[in-house]
Amino acid sequence: MTNTMPVAVQEEPAPYLDHDGLWKKVITDLFEPFLLFFVPDLYEQLDWNKQPDSLEQELKRTFPEKKGTKYTDKLMKVHLKDGKEQWVLVHVEIQGSKEDDFPERMFQYFYRIFDKYKQKIYAIALLTDADQSFQPTSYEYHFHGTTLTYAYNTYKIRAQDEEALLKSNNPFALVVLAGKYMLKSENNADDRYQFKRQLFELILHNKNYSQAYTQSLLSFVDYLLTVPEELSQKLQEEFNPIAEEEVSLMHNTSFPDPPTLKPLFDKLRKEREEGRMEGREEGIEASKRKIAEVMLNNGYSDEEIIKMTSITENELNGIKNKI
Repeated sequence: MTNTMPVAVQEEPAPYLDHDGLWKKVITDLFEPFLLFFVPDLYEQLDWNKQPDSLEQELKRTFPEKKGTKYTDKLMKVHLKDGKEQWVLVHVEIQGSKEDDFPERMFQYFYRIFDKYKQKIYAIALLTDADQSFQPTSYEYHFHGTTLTYAYNTYKIRAQDEEALLKSNNPFALVVLAGKYMLKSENNADDRYQFKRQLFELILHNKNYSQAYTQSLLSFVDYLLTVPEELSQKLQEEFNPIAEEEVSLMHNTSFPDPPTLKPLFDKLRKEREEGRMEGREEGIEASKRKIAEVMLNNGYSDEEIIKMTSITENELNGIKNKI
């Protein structure tokens, strides 16, 4: 008897994916839970009836990119709820690789933003890289008695506790968990498939997330944790019953469908439209029969009724028998 061992899926080189851009988008989509996750004391001081403003273009003008470089960062304006006009800038830097000049760049962002807006700044660096030794927390400058220390908040995705993230009720915890899972499964498509499947289940089964949050999370996980085509098809098969039960309301969101679940969403939309058409046709036929019944009671001939309602002779006889 020959023992057969499961063969690991051979992973093809993935097309280029802007991981930093994915982080930037999900932070924008889930900005309120993002702030609650990282700075709950600041979150409580903010007036969430006023929409946070994204200052992307202002940031680019304040800190233009050098030729050949592309930095991914967020600059959001949020309002306090104490009645004052004062507002707070939240500067988020997403760093996906080790760079020696990163602390200096954080300081440059700070002083240029402060000089331009003269407002309070909350700065945090999300480190999404795999290098355990890279965890910069401050910029130091010393020159003949002139000294400067600029400290900022740092959050290392790789170092976070998986169990704590799973227990959190904040949807942004799943964003962090997806980042951690990507690093853990960087060279193993089968592991990445299992992580992706787990995250899909957690997102789809949570009844407390809004449609927009659910769709944004699904897209982020789907694009971040890419798997080979055969594993994507396997996910589609496994999530078909869940999608039918859980995702029936997502057709109203403005987010694009996540690629792995898009066939399921398309199927739901088609079935929903077919159901509407079928119901509409049934309603029309019921109205015709009702009109035919009224016409019979008012002495119209069979020929007149058939001509005016387009029902068949057998249908008309059925109505007669019913009367």
